[in-house]
Amino acid sequence: MRKLSYYQKVQASFIILILLPLMVISMLSYKSTKDMVKEKISLSNRSVLNLLSKDISKTVDDLNYVTHFYVENDDTIQTLNDVKDTAQIKSYRDYEDYQRVIASFDFISIKMLSTEIHMFLVNNKGFIIPYSDSMSGKTTSINVLNRHWKLLQPQIDRNQTTHLQSLGIVSDPKDGNSYYYFSRVIKHPKTGEPLAVLNIGISKKYFETLFESARTGKLALYDENGKIIAGDSKVAFEGENKVNGEIRDEVIIPISKWKLIHKTTKEEITGQISKTFFVSAIIVIVFFFIFLFISFLIAKRLHRPIQRLSFVATKFGKGERDVRFLPAGRDEINELGRTINNMLDEINNLIEKIEREQEEKREIELRALFAQIRPHFLLNTLNSIKCSLFINNDYEHADKISALMSLLRAYMKIDESSTIESECKLLTYYIEIMRMRTEVNVDLIVEMEDQVKNIKLPKLLLQPFIENAIVHGFSERSAGEIVIRVNKIDQWGFITISDNGKGMSENQILEINRMLKCDSEAASYNRVGLKNIAKRLKLYYGSNGDINFQRNDNGGIKIVIQIPFDTDKEGEK
Repeated sequence: MRKLSYYQKVQASFIILILLPLMVISMLSYKSTKDMVKEKISLSNRSVLNLLSKDISKTVDDLNYVTHFYVENDDTIQTLNDVKDTAQIKSYRDYEDYQRVIASFDFISIKMLSTEIHMFLVNNKGFIIPYSDSMSGKTTSINVLNRHWKLLQPQIDRNQTTHLQSLGIVSDPKDGNSYYYFSRVIKHPKTGEPLAVLNIGISKKYFETLFESARTGKLALYDENGKIIAGDSKVAFEGENKVNGEIRDEVIIPISKWKLIHKTTKEEITGQISKTFFVSAIIVIVFFFIFLFISFLIAKRLHRPIQRLSFVATKFGKGERDVRFLPAGRDEINELGRTINNMLDEINNLIEKIEREQEEKREIELRALFAQIRPHFLLNTLNSIKCSLFINNDYEHADKISALMSLLRAYMKIDESSTIESECKLLTYYIEIMRMRTEVNVDLIVEMEDQVKNIKLPKLLLQPFIENAIVHGFSERSAGEIVIRVNKIDQWGFITISDNGKGMSENQILEINRMLKCDSEAASYNRVGLKNIAKRLKLYYGSNGDINFQRNDNGGIKIVIQIPFDTDKEGEK
């Protein structure tokens, strides 16, 4: 260094302070970015795999439920016993028996929501009774089912009646589709006489549609014998041939013992990041040599900008992604700084793009999880319980189940508007359930004029007031009375809710009224429900809606809700 000239020393300093740190920082940034992206992709793949496995598991569970229905239902066993030896429909009696079998399909149609799943029964004479989708009206052709049955029949163990039999893939060249079949041999539970064979096929299109939700990587589904059911056959059943850098996840589906595999190659993980990095590196190197040539002439002038450039590179290497070089002119150093800024912007944009994609995937996953909770399944289950109670002459509990179903339907449609008459009807269901829960005998009296029955208001607006009256007003009593009066005065509708509970002090009433009229977000935990009601009222009616708490002559609380009578117009506001 002592034998070098001043400018050579400056150039050597430039090389040490700029080129070397820039290369090191770029490599570290590239490695850290690649590791971060790989980790996020791995987490996303596992989440997608879990969601897909849950969907497939639910489908298999539904099929298992269908077969148990046919084995354990006495009416269905009797129906199958009537048609076990029918070779064809020759009489009206045969037709009636055939229709009863068709009708039995309707009881399980709620489980067969996918149009890519078909089912058919085959009796002892080889007579096929197909399942017809009640929602789409789709029925698989008898010719197709005959071809499938010829392929399935040799694989069925007639002595195995305790569970589903996995038969594997059936490909129909004429149909142009493939199905994975399960079969269940149905015998008479008392005599042991064979009645029919229930066959259920899952179309390959079902799995292909399901696998489309995975935006990266490849998916494959294998049965317990290692035969591929759907997906990419390049994804191996065993993971011994796993290439370094790839991500491979697998999960076993319960009952069926299928294996679902998700694999993402190294190129899919880091290909775009590597390409952007090397292109940016080439650009930086080109500009660096241009800068090095010119710096011999203006070394002193460029000394300070180089220090700034080194500062930016160092800070970015430490994780401060918002740091940028501030150009002060149009020379090569400043151009180099702009190029580095562009490179950093590209890296940031790429990271942000990946984060957005991962966030979108998480949102899709959440929606899929929520989709697993099927409200209609809960309602149908409650309806089945209610029917069972009616059959057993337990009308009291059947009415309570019916009341609960009405409330659940209202909760699922909370965003829809309602009418005062409908809300009061829901309150009777709510009172019935609360009598059972709290053992407080509460009488609900509703008095309303005919002209106000159809006034619109937000759904479940009145229910919190009734709940507060029961929980707080009648907490120390075993009986009580709640009166709801609805009337019209001029262009206003008034809803008055009165109870004969223990009531509140004047200071408490003043505090609640002051809170309901205040726009502040602050509210005690015990008053959050009332605050939410006031907000909903303001959002629905604007400034025309009002709630006022008063002392009741009977010692309880009286709540007066004022709303405009022209509810359609005010609701639009």
